[in-house]
Amino acid sequence: MTSQDTQERDNTSAIPSVPEGTPGRDPRAELPTPLPPGAQQPWRRHGPGNRTWVVVITALAGVVMAVVGVFAVGFGFANNAFDRTGAVVLFPTEYRPTEKACSGAGDAAEVKKGAKVVFRNSKTSFESTLGGGELRGGRCVFRFELSALDVDTDLNYRVTVGGVEGTPVSGAELANSSDPVVVYVS
Repeated sequence: MTSQDTQERDNTSAIPSVPEGTPGRDPRAELPTPLPPGAQQPWRRHGPGNRTWVVVITALAGVVMAVVGVFAVGFGFANNAFDRTGAVVLFPTEYRPTEKACSGAGDAAEVKKGAKVVFRNSKTSFESTLGGGELRGGRCVFRFELSALDVDTDLNYRVTVGGVEGTPVSGAELANSSDPVVVYVS
């Protein structure tokens, strides 16, 4: 068959009617009839572009969130919560070095891995646990992670490490997120 023969044929349907079960049957013949023209989604029943109810609900949600935020901040539901890293530092007369680590000695004997670091003022108290000690610049340094829900930046916090007094820390220093909290045991 040449291209001229195909051009001379009469214009027949591209999809012939073939009995079901015959190989080569076109599955498109069994598709459902298309939906009538127009909007099919129920939220468009007022016509395209008429979505004033969406604008109203969005505006109401924004107002409710703003009011809740103002009340949360104004009445103290939102606190100065923070997660901080810190270190307890022992000077050479206060620690005992080992091959790989260091721990407290003498009056600071209770400063060791696993000891509690307690921050306390007249209103609140929160604590952390010391990690292992390591020698840094001639000092024994113990790292800790600190999480607190509420810090009063106007007050100072008394610090004890394993029952040993440490240097006090201000609330502003605890709330400052850029520097680690450093406590010296004396």
